[in-house]
Amino acid sequence: MRGFFPKLSFRIDQASRVIIIFLFSAAFIGTVYQVVSRFILQSSIIKEALPMIDFSVFNLTWIEELIRYLFVWVVFLGIGTVYKNKGHARVEVFINRLPEKWKMGMAGFIEVINSALFVFLIIYGLRILKFTSQQISPSLGLNMIWIYGAVVVSSVICLIHAIAHLSLLRTKEVESSGSSGRKAGTDIQL
Repeated sequence: MRGFFPKLSFRIDQASRVIIIFLFSAAFIGTVYQVVSRFILQSSIIKEALPMIDFSVFNLTWIEELIRYLFVWVVFLGIGTVYKNKGHARVEVFINRLPEKWKMGMAGFIEVINSALFVFLIIYGLRILKFTSQQISPSLGLNMIWIYGAVVVSSVICLIHAIAHLSLLRTKEVESSGSSGRKAGTDIQL
């Protein structure tokens, strides 16, 4: 069972990275398209050079909304990837001063608190989804569940990563106590 969550966490992280790259690329292409259609094709130079062509048909209003929603998903999926790799901002002054055996306990305590936060976000995120299920985005006509769902999906991903971190901490704890127990000539039972 201990190996299940670290493997699941790894696979989810890999899938999240692929999705992030795809969504970010789509947002980038949409942004470049908007810049070209709005500032180049609508410029006075192009209008004077090609007066017979109406370039306003290339100005798609729904692309801005799509880009915004793509970035929402990129950010929330990115939260899970950053959390998995411990890339988030944290203050380690206190933890670095602790004895080695207390550091693992403190790391486990922090993961438990984070897990509680993720469960809270999942529960209340699902409640928010109930209220937003009747909202439709103005330009795209998307149900807003697809947008606010990013909070719930990100929280579930982060919870899985937190459980995997706890599992790995427990494995390290057992290995370190098992090796010290063998040195002292005693067997440690779990």
